[in-house]
Amino acid sequence: MNKSETKQPPTQIGTLYTCHPQNMDWLPWAMPGAHFKLLHADAVTGRFTLLIKFDAGAAAPIHRHVGAVEGYMLEGGFHYRDEPERPFETGCYLWESDGAVHQPVSPNGAVMFAVFHGPVEGLDDEGNLTGRINWKWHVDKWKAAGHNFQAAGE
Repeated sequence: MNKSETKQPPTQIGTLYTCHPQNMDWLPWAMPGAHFKLLHADAVTGRFTLLIKFDAGAAAPIHRHVGAVEGYMLEGGFHYRDEPERPFETGCYLWESDGAVHQPVSPNGAVMFAVFHGPVEGLDDEGNLTGRINWKWHVDKWKAAGHNFQAAGE
């Protein structure tokens, strides 16, 4: 195994944090047909940064953003179930405001870089809360899979 293939743990030196996503495992995410790589999490601000991979045909449950989300489509794309005429495709940046409620669908699959400024809440058809994922949920999943991770501020 050459150096670029070696799994390198995240590194914190002073104010600089680095990781190597190309050497990280994809873990199952909170929605069926999606996987994530945890790039960063901050226990103080509640922000977390992910790479998210959507399988072809993946559809998110209806959810609400407690904090805004910024995304950049690296591959493929998605659209909101109620707005198929407005796709977000490779090279697209998007900002989903806090309070946004929607249901993304990825017909052909996608990979997205995303910065979450707070939790995401799953909702049922009547708008009732069914679950919540936040920075801690991601860190716990990441550690349970055997990865070393220390959230900022912990």
